[in-house]
Amino acid sequence: MIRDLEAALAVGQPWPPESEKDRLQRYEENEHLFDGEHTKVFRALLDLFSSQTAEYNKIILILNLHRRISTLWADFLFGEIPRAIGDEDPESKKQKYLSAFIDRTEYWKLQHARQIDVSRFGHGFIEGYMEDGMVKLQVVHPGRYFGVVDEYGRTKEHVVAWLEDLGYVDHIQQRKLRVRIHRPGQIETREYVVSASGYIMGGGEAPTIEETGVDQPLIFEVRNLHTSSGKLIDDYKDLDSIVKRMEARLTRIGRILDVHSEPMFYANEDSGAFIKTESGAWVFDGKRKAFAVEEGKAAPGYVTWDGQLSGAFAEIDALIRQLYIISETCAACFEPAELGAQISGTALRLMLFVPLKKVDRLKLVVDPIIRAELQTFTAFEAARGSTGAEKLESIGIQWQDGLPEDFKETVANVALLKSQGLIWDEQALRMLYHLEGASLQDALEMLRTQNAGEMFMPGS
Repeated sequence: MIRDLEAALAVGQPWPPESEKDRLQRYEENEHLFDGEHTKVFRALLDLFSSQTAEYNKIILILNLHRRISTLWADFLFGEIPRAIGDEDPESKKQKYLSAFIDRTEYWKLQHARQIDVSRFGHGFIEGYMEDGMVKLQVVHPGRYFGVVDEYGRTKEHVVAWLEDLGYVDHIQQRKLRVRIHRPGQIETREYVVSASGYIMGGGEAPTIEETGVDQPLIFEVRNLHTSSGKLIDDYKDLDSIVKRMEARLTRIGRILDVHSEPMFYANEDSGAFIKTESGAWVFDGKRKAFAVEEGKAAPGYVTWDGQLSGAFAEIDALIRQLYIISETCAACFEPAELGAQISGTALRLMLFVPLKKVDRLKLVVDPIIRAELQTFTAFEAARGSTGAEKLESIGIQWQDGLPEDFKETVANVALLKSQGLIWDEQALRMLYHLEGASLQDALEMLRTQNAGEMFMPGS
C-alpha cells in the first residue's frame, strides 16, 4: 500500500513503488500458472532432464489445475446468472431500467471475469466511467491497482496506473505513466514521463478532474478472504507444492515409459549380433532376427528395470486427495459424469457440501459489493442525466446455486407442499418455472381456466 501518493509520484521515484514489488511479482507468477506456463514458476521442472537429452524428448506434463479451480468458483457464482431486483414489480420502470443497464454493460460477464481475478490474485476490481452519455464498466487488472491508505490503514484513494510504451526517440525509449485517481465524487487523471529504467522524469502538472455527482468512488474491490491481518489470500499459493509434485511425478512416469518403449539391447560379442566395421569397431547388426546362444552364456535381451510405477501412481492418488482437501473441492467438481445420470439433486448437494460452503462464503463477500456497485453506477448515470436513468433506493440479488436442476425432485417437493396446504398456486409456479410478472399472471389465469373447466366435465 502507498502512504503518500504525491511522494510516490515525485520526480526521481521508481514506478511501480518499491513497496509494491512483492505483490506485483506474485501476480506475475500466478498469471503464468493460470496461463499454463508452469516452467516459468516451477523452474525445477526443467532440471528433470539432463543436458544430453534431445530437445524433442524434453516433454514436461503441465496440469493446469490452477485455471480449472479459478473458473470453477466463477462458474458456481455466475455461470447460472443471478437476478438483480430493483423493484418487486418486474414491469416497473425501475426494474426495466436495471435489467437494461445490466444487459448493456454486460455486468454478469464482468463479474465472472473479476471472480477469476479474485481466485488467482486474491482480489479483483470493476471500474466505472462515462462515455457517450452512458456508464461503461471494465475489469481492472490488480497489477494496475494501487491503494492509498491513511495512518489507520484505511483506503482513502484508489489509483489505477499503467505504463504505456511510446517507442523510441533519438534511440531513447519513451514511456508514459497514465494515472487515474478515484475519490468519492471525483476522478482525477494525470500523465507522467517515465525513463527506460523505470523512474519518473516529469509530468503531473495539468491534471484533469471530473466530478461524478455520487458519494462513492467509481471503483469497487472484491477480496477472496477477509482476515484481521488484511493480507491478500489467493487460491494458488497453498496448491503450488502439490501441483508441482504431481507434474514432476507424471513427467518422470512418462520418461520411464518412453525409455521402456525404446530399451537398450545387450548381447555377447560372439553371438552374431554385431558386425565389424572397416575401422575395426563392433556395431549392432539391426538386420539380424536370430542370434546364436552357446551353452552357459547369457541370451541377448533388453535392458529393463522396475520403474516402481505402482508406487508412483499411489503417490499421485494421495496428492489428488490433498488437492481436494486444501482447495475445498472434490471429485464431483471435476468429473460429474462419473456420478451417473440417476443421482438426485439432494445427493449431489451432499457430495458438494464443502465446495458449496465456500461458494456461500464468496457470496457473503460479493453480495453487498454488487448491490453497492449497481446503486452507485446507476446513480452516476442519473446524476449525469442519462436518458431513461432511474435512481434505485435498494437492490437485491437473487442467487442461483450453479448446479443442474433436478426437475423431478422439484416437482415432488412442490406437490408435497401443495398437498399439505403450505404453498399456493402462485408460489408453486414460481418454484417450478421461475415465472415473474406478466408471465406469472398469464400462467395463473390459464391454470384457473383449466381447473374451472375440469370442475364441469362429466364424471368429475
